[in-house]
Amino acid sequence: MIEVGVTAIADHPELAANGKTSTLVDLTAHFPIIEIDTSFYALPKLDVVRHWQQQVPARCRFIIKASQYMTLHREDDQIDVVAQFTALKRAVAPLVATGQLAAILFQLPPYFGVTAAHVRYLNRIRELYPDLPLAVEFRHNGWYAPEYRSSTLNLLRRLRLIHVVADEPQTPAGSVPLVAEATNPDLTIMRLHGRNFAGWQEKRGEWRSQRTNYRYQPSELQALGQLARNLASRDVAVIFNNNGGGDAGANALAFIAQEQLHYTGLGPEQLGLF
Repeated sequence: MIEVGVTAIADHPELAANGKTSTLVDLTAHFPIIEIDTSFYALPKLDVVRHWQQQVPARCRFIIKASQYMTLHREDDQIDVVAQFTALKRAVAPLVATGQLAAILFQLPPYFGVTAAHVRYLNRIRELYPDLPLAVEFRHNGWYAPEYRSSTLNLLRRLRLIHVVADEPQTPAGSVPLVAEATNPDLTIMRLHGRNFAGWQEKRGEWRSQRTNYRYQPSELQALGQLARNLASRDVAVIFNNNGGGDAGANALAFIAQEQLHYTGLGPEQLGLF
């Protein structure tokens, strides 16, 4: 089954009942899976996760991003990283209990290259979370270099880690290639960041929004749909992260229509008064 969703709850005004800030209720009227990105900056409390559950239909699933300390984006002697793992496990326990946790996403930093220490860290992640569904998105292209690609994919398979197939602009340096390979029989995640070549290289000002400011064209969506259908896992989550210009929601809906996907058990669509 292909499940289509978006990342960042509030970033989809075109889907918002108030025309401004989208909510979980707005998003789950259309999508069966949602990626939560705020957990990267601050781990959610148990009560917050339970509140998410109260807002969505029972069939809705969540991808939860691991914190910036858990992914080694930031290091702080005052932060106990193992305690972060423990706190997140406690927070997502309600989602585990109801089968609503699709995966915890480890989006690793660009400087997380191919080293023995980093291989050990991937093993450590699995040791700390022996039974949870875990997904890995590499942002250092060395993992997919010809001499390492097969070993990288086999490592993910051995650790039962879900491979994140990333679509992003292919810049001269620093881009990760689109490697459409499944490493977990249950789930593969496709994260679609857009193809804004210039924005992907931007380092100034509002660079975060510029990176993902892109609207996929129909021909591009068709090619991505073919890739999703060919992935060898039971489920494929296609997550649109091209939020910079507000295009993710429209592209996700277009993808659903293109693939003729029909989801039952979604939330009621919010209707305007006029």
